[in-house]
Amino acid sequence: MANVFHYKNVNKEKYIELIGKAKRVRNVGIGILVGMILLSFINPYSLMWCYSIFIGAVAIVFMNYKYCSLMTEADVLASGLSGENRVFNTLSQLPDEYVVVTNVPISYEGNRSEVDALVMSPYGMFVVEVKNHKGLIEGSSSDKSWKQYKNGRFERTMRNPLLQMRNQKRILFGMNKKRKLSVPINGLVVFPSASDVSVGADDVLYGLDDLNSFVMEKNQVRVKPMELCRVIKAYGIDLNMVIYDLFAFYKKNCPELLEGIGG
Repeated sequence: MANVFHYKNVNKEKYIELIGKAKRVRNVGIGILVGMILLSFINPYSLMWCYSIFIGAVAIVFMNYKYCSLMTEADVLASGLSGENRVFNTLSQLPDEYVVVTNVPISYEGNRSEVDALVMSPYGMFVVEVKNHKGLIEGSSSDKSWKQYKNGRFERTMRNPLLQMRNQKRILFGMNKKRKLSVPINGLVVFPSASDVSVGADDVLYGLDDLNSFVMEKNQVRVKPMELCRVIKAYGIDLNMVIYDLFAFYKKNCPELLEGIGG
């Protein structure tokens, strides 16, 4: 199995924060409702009672709206996190010589992004962008936006994730060049929950059945052991956690390249 490491997931933290806010809003609404019930037993139908009931009712409506809004936003994040986790679990089934790092923040010359999954191996680097949209995804590789259809009906548009993935490849290329790292970079976009994708691009997948085989199509050793060690260290992974599997791979498949791997 691949060695899998996780950076801090900003969306997961935001999801937890949203759920916390929603609970607090719900509790305030419940408190207002309880207060209105108690108020009904104290001097009912007075002018002050009418004002209080009106204000309380408005507050409850607002709290309900706020609660629903927060939960809707949290549900969107939860769906994305679910799709990412399914992809990460699938990538973890790659062979031992693969190193998978999730939620990797990257930047180069002011251009910033976050890679959902960065795969490093003797075959090079692989950028995996995850979009958990359901239904049919339609568009073209050059479009700025794609369309999503569910149950045969237009649902929404989304930003073309191919452009995002290719931008991430440019950032990684710049970072590697600055660090004097020479390693090929490939990429793909995967829709783990989509029923079909029609965008005219070979580097877009739907479902998870072909994900690992797609990544492994590039299985030609292109990175020397010493260079791969430098790449892995550059992206924040403790080399001691993976060196045994890498050494075993090179020893079995290309022992002539092993010189200097411990450097």
